[in-house]
Amino acid sequence: MSIAALGTVTVTLTVLGASLWSVYRINEFAQQQPQTFNEIDVFLRPDLNRDNATDVESRLAKLPDVLSVHLIPREQAWKDLTAQDPTLTVAMPDDPLPDAFHIDTADARNVQRLAVLIKDRTLYPEVERVTDAGSEVRIMLAFARLVKVIGGSAAAGLFVATLFIVYNTIRLTVFARRREIRIMQLVGATPWFIRLPLLLEGLFHGVAGAGIAGFIILLFARQLTLFVNQIHSPLIGDVPSQATPLKMMASLVVTGAFVGLTGSFLSIRRYLRQI
Repeated sequence: MSIAALGTVTVTLTVLGASLWSVYRINEFAQQQPQTFNEIDVFLRPDLNRDNATDVESRLAKLPDVLSVHLIPREQAWKDLTAQDPTLTVAMPDDPLPDAFHIDTADARNVQRLAVLIKDRTLYPEVERVTDAGSEVRIMLAFARLVKVIGGSAAAGLFVATLFIVYNTIRLTVFARRREIRIMQLVGATPWFIRLPLLLEGLFHGVAGAGIAGFIILLFARQLTLFVNQIHSPLIGDVPSQATPLKMMASLVVTGAFVGLTGSFLSIRRYLRQI
């Protein structure tokens, strides 16, 4: 029964830990994605001279939530365009490109607000056009909120299910020892004298099962990370995780200890009341 209980706890904690780790990593990925759209491109009027462009740059740099403003001179833009597609620039006798600014913001959620402010012709009459990723940011933020809600609900449900399974498993081990428990009661053993070894056994099952489950999850996470790193896609970037292997193992062991003690206490309490 002890081996069966340990195996059941290990399996349930493996499923719980792997699910929580997956939800956590998806949430990290979703939270990181909007920050890849924290850029604004500002194009000035073609007839604007460089001194006016420098003045606009200093004004843009003073806006709140603006990290940096990088001037892209028209000469550099024309040179880059020529290098990218020479056939496109052959038919153009002159450089039609304006000076532009590349703005990095501190928070992607403020991209749309800043873009609307810069588009105001009364404040920035030198600006011809502004491009931003406001719609993409809104979609990514909505996706991040959805992942957090669904992931949190799934995690809570899995935790309750794990606690219920462990409770029933330990209850079976207590039931298997009903004769010994009854004899201890008849010879005058106190309830806590009976409970303590069973609580320690539940704690051992929880901690040992969590340790085995943590090793399995870390092995799975390593293999999955190696597989994902082989996928070259602009949508899959390097999103470092705040959950280090030590933190993952410690969290799982604490969860296993809590589940083991709680399941043991509830099952023993109910069984002792029955007899």
